[in-house]
Amino acid sequence: MRQFLRKLAIALVRLQINTIALISVKWAGRMALDIFRTPRKGRLREQDRTFLQGAQWETIQAEGLDIQTYRWEGTGPSILLAHGWESNSGRWRTFINVFRKKNYRIIALDAPGHGATTGNRFDAHWYALALKAVAEHFQPAFIVGHSAGGMALMYYLSEFKPSFVRGGVVIAAPCSLRRVLNNFNAVLHLSERAMQGMEIAINDQFGVPVDSFNLYDFAERNKTPGLMMYDACDEIASFAEGQKLAAIWKKSRFEGYNGLGHSMNNKAVAEEMGVFFEGLG
Repeated sequence: MRQFLRKLAIALVRLQINTIALISVKWAGRMALDIFRTPRKGRLREQDRTFLQGAQWETIQAEGLDIQTYRWEGTGPSILLAHGWESNSGRWRTFINVFRKKNYRIIALDAPGHGATTGNRFDAHWYALALKAVAEHFQPAFIVGHSAGGMALMYYLSEFKPSFVRGGVVIAAPCSLRRVLNNFNAVLHLSERAMQGMEIAINDQFGVPVDSFNLYDFAERNKTPGLMMYDACDEIASFAEGQKLAAIWKKSRFEGYNGLGHSMNNKAVAEEMGVFFEGLG
């Protein structure tokens, strides 16, 4: 029944936006962008809260948000963890358990509109600014970003060039906003007019065209050592695009996997990160 209701809801949204696009491309585009930026899940579940109770909670105010952070103290270097779309800091449980055994100091943040952070909208640029605020507060040696968190991380490293960050890890990040829009429309199947309107809405709201937000450009400007981690079975972030990105990011190396899917929530992935961190001192 739940699956049927989800399909019905998607069909009704598609019909509404595609119909409006026949009248006004811009109106339809604004509606589509609003849906695109609104997380449908990702708030803290009871199991997330139970795990995160073991951390020190601290709220940082920036970018019009109350950004929720979680901290596990350790005597080693600090690691900042940035989750992806419709997720929260509870998703890092496997990684945190590995890092705590190595005595790292671990910080995680909830993205705008996710977890316990305020807001009801999300985009990678806003996330990058929230990440910047948290990074400047804690000054981590390493930052890890999964999916949209990886996109935000790439933007942050290339645009702000934080001197205190020794290395960045990008896990399963789509390499362009164009890729993300394609993934979005693979679900909704909006008309060409509606998608044109969405691109206009993005340009109007953010002042840049869709194709200007891509990780390849960010990688060319990124001087921080990096580790790129992608899985061949990932249907959201392309393995081949990840390899291309690693080739452009001159101070990075690529680590490929097979069978983990998009989440890559696996102890072996965390342990490989530890090797990368140790190599940077």
